[in-house]
Amino acid sequence: MCSIGDLTYDGYRCFQLVMDEASRWVWGFLMKAKEESRPVVVAHLEWLLAQGKRIEVFSTDQGKELVNKKLKSFLRGRGIEFHWTNAYSPEENGLVEKMNGILEARIRSLLTTANMPWLLWGEAFLFAVDVVNVSPSRGLGGETPYSRRFGERPDVEQLKIWGCIVHVFTPKVLRKSKLGLFVGFAKHSESVRVLNLRSGRVEEKRSVKFDEGWTVERSYVEHLLMNTYHKGRFDLPDIIPLVRLPVLAAVTHVELAAETQEELTGPPAKRRRLSSSAGGVGSGVVVEQTPVGMGGPVAEPRSEPPVGAALAADPLSPVCAPQQEGNTLLSEDHERDSSDSEGAGGVLNRRRSVALRELPVASDGCDEDDDAVAESGEVVASGEPVERSGDSVGERLSSSLLDEDSGAGASFRRSTRIRRPNARLFDYVVELPESLVIQAIHAVMNPTSVNEALEAPDADKWIEALYKEFRELLRNNTWELVEKPVGVKVLTSKWVFVRKCNAQGQVERHRARITIKGCKQKYGLDFWETYAPVVCMEAVRLILLLALHYGLLCRHVDFVTAFLNGPIDVEIYMKQPEFFDDGTGRVCRLLRSLYGLKQAPRIWYKTLDKYLRKCGFERSKVDGGIYFRWVNGSPIFFTLYIDDIVIAATMENIKLVLFELEKKFKIKDLGDVSHLLSMEIKYVPGQSLYISQRGYIGRVLERFKMADCKAMPTPQAKGNFPLPGDPDREAVCVNIDPDVDYQCIVGSLQYLVSCSRPDIASAVRTLGKFLTCYTREHFVLAKRVLRYLQGTREYGLAWNKPALPGSQLIAYADADLGNEKDDRRSITGYVLQLNGCTFCYKSKKQPTMTDDTCSAEFVAASECSNMIMWTHNLCEELKLQRTTQTILYEDNQAAIKVIGEVSSGYKVRSVDLKFHKIRDFVERKVFRVEYCPSEDNVADIFTKPLGPQQFTKLRQRLNVLPVPDNE
Repeated sequence: MCSIGDLTYDGYRCFQLVMDEASRWVWGFLMKAKEESRPVVVAHLEWLLAQGKRIEVFSTDQGKELVNKKLKSFLRGRGIEFHWTNAYSPEENGLVEKMNGILEARIRSLLTTANMPWLLWGEAFLFAVDVVNVSPSRGLGGETPYSRRFGERPDVEQLKIWGCIVHVFTPKVLRKSKLGLFVGFAKHSESVRVLNLRSGRVEEKRSVKFDEGWTVERSYVEHLLMNTYHKGRFDLPDIIPLVRLPVLAAVTHVELAAETQEELTGPPAKRRRLSSSAGGVGSGVVVEQTPVGMGGPVAEPRSEPPVGAALAADPLSPVCAPQQEGNTLLSEDHERDSSDSEGAGGVLNRRRSVALRELPVASDGCDEDDDAVAESGEVVASGEPVERSGDSVGERLSSSLLDEDSGAGASFRRSTRIRRPNARLFDYVVELPESLVIQAIHAVMNPTSVNEALEAPDADKWIEALYKEFRELLRNNTWELVEKPVGVKVLTSKWVFVRKCNAQGQVERHRARITIKGCKQKYGLDFWETYAPVVCMEAVRLILLLALHYGLLCRHVDFVTAFLNGPIDVEIYMKQPEFFDDGTGRVCRLLRSLYGLKQAPRIWYKTLDKYLRKCGFERSKVDGGIYFRWVNGSPIFFTLYIDDIVIAATMENIKLVLFELEKKFKIKDLGDVSHLLSMEIKYVPGQSLYISQRGYIGRVLERFKMADCKAMPTPQAKGNFPLPGDPDREAVCVNIDPDVDYQCIVGSLQYLVSCSRPDIASAVRTLGKFLTCYTREHFVLAKRVLRYLQGTREYGLAWNKPALPGSQLIAYADADLGNEKDDRRSITGYVLQLNGCTFCYKSKKQPTMTDDTCSAEFVAASECSNMIMWTHNLCEELKLQRTTQTILYEDNQAAIKVIGEVSSGYKVRSVDLKFHKIRDFVERKVFRVEYCPSEDNVADIFTKPLGPQQFTKLRQRLNVLPVPDNE
């Protein structure tokens, strides 16, 4: 049980399975949240007991949705034994775990074959559950769960192809019928569930005629559901566009032996409901609880051209006419009989699933895509079927029945032609190296509860981490045990387990932390202010650059249990932590801050700030995460990012700072800085400094399945300016791969830009514009950036100390007029370099409209001047003396003239007044503006896509170079 990844049209996100171990009957439930699991299961068990069924054992995994006091109390009160599996042991709940994967594969198969949107996965799931219940099971010796439960064979002839067209009868003098889409069987009546292709509502109808040769175009169904359930504004055509379904044959029409045919259908079964409201449960119930994803990517199937009318003149003509007798699956009469099956009165009621069908066999004249509709069933010799591994219902029925009665062979007429591999399944192939990576990832999954930690292979490490954290809590006098006050809200807590890894991804230590559930706090009652500043990345790079300039050492220090050091300012009570509850019923009255409290970061910042000021440090007015101090003419720079600090000073001063910090806090000296905030730092004091993120890039590529992709020379193709998704042209916000999220890709790349890779700033800015309106085109662009990183993962910011003493600040600014094709805004790009080392850069869309290049360049230069002043102010605070005047380079002569001459202001009279401050800076000689050719303007790399040669040139001038391994 857990999220599929996409919501259904009516808001369901999860599904829950319950299986009868004796009959293998499966009940499926859709849920909007995993918290609904216990009420759903309890209601179902109550219903079974009300039907007179006896339940002896209830088995599940350790998911807290079911393994809780309420369910235990319910089962205990009814004499049902409660079993749950061990952690990381899905095989102990194997029946339902395997069924989970089977159903997910069938959901994919249904949606892919019918070419339906993911909004209908809930209907496909319920349909797949019904097919499982009427399909032979090897564990039952070839019997079906239906026959084991009810004592009679199911009437599978009533099953139809999921997603096909139905004609719904209309009464009185209205039109004879209206079109609908078959999505399953009704739950409480002998009807079928039909998607109304005009209103978008799912209705239950009895009088229908099936047309299994046709379905509806995917985009029409998706837009219809978006309009009906999600306030979409898509324009729908007046004529419903239809496309042909692949040529499929019902398994009941395949020429089976007489005994097999009678075994399959027999006399028509007595019509009875196969819903969860019927009885017949065995001695045990198995419940699935493990979260499951949807697997690998699924390529969208090819659609035939839309049909202009509701149906063509000959709607039942096959897509590819058979050229050989051996390729014919259905006779013409059989096709017509199948498509004209009337009514749902004899249907296996309630959401009866995908039509049982035989694999499609296309003729030599068919298109390649039609030659690979199903997932298995390849034929290599005449009349010799190969073992099948797919999830097709027709395959499982036919193979199981033949195995059940080996004496009655089946006569299949199939093509003797060797068929090509199914191109749609290439993405599912997992080679050995990738499979080993997957195993390694699962091997280090962090426990989510104390029970999981105690049952993990490294349980001794987790126990040690638990006691270590608890000792720290007691040492800091974090709480006192008191009787629970009357009328006071008591918060709960949770243990969080994390394996801390180094830059190479190797586990260094195990950490367990108790966190209070601050999500239940209320503003004004148990918290007030929450803001706490952290140092910005530009300031971190500038401090490292100053350390290189002064020849200082850089020491990385971590505060142990930092948030536990600050006294709390409000009354907060918490239940005793799990694993350390003394059983007295007392609660913890917090005396100090605790992880999870909304105000915890601010309390910690205020505590540390007060102590640093007491020790003689000054807090920067420019950046609240920087502290500085001068001792005997030597500087001490101190950057603070929550509980991670970097001290830049001489060795003598570093020892002094560590001594002062150890008086108040428990700290951990991590040595010379080498790994900070996912950045890998190689620093030779007074010589060179490199900032890269090779490990982070590798993890990003693996996460988004691009670890083995081919490299690209640039992150963007020259002249490529994508547009937002057009709802009238294609569906927006649809992932190519359900397991790869576009927004996650952009977020991961944005952090990379902010730390060490300015060369992809322009590409990431472009991708960030489409977070809510992305299409396949934008996915391709995002993957191009990942391909570029694949070939440049060894690159990073490379700084060398200049040979000549002194310091000089140089800036470059540039603009691209009207780059944004949707709103015609211009793009600003700028970069600041201190002594030739890049430490500040930006690529952004301008906030105002400009109508000429001069105005756009003027705005870009003005925005760059803000960061120049920020750098001046910070350097002045840190007492760094500039030996030469700052220079701002521009490549537009008109803009330079406007900035330097007041009389030329008419050229930028439409520009917002706030951007004119740059003219005041130049007039006061804070810096000067000079011209540089466009090909030498480093900021040009931030405004638009460039060709490989120019891009490589500017990247090198940005100091983005390969990081040597021997430094």
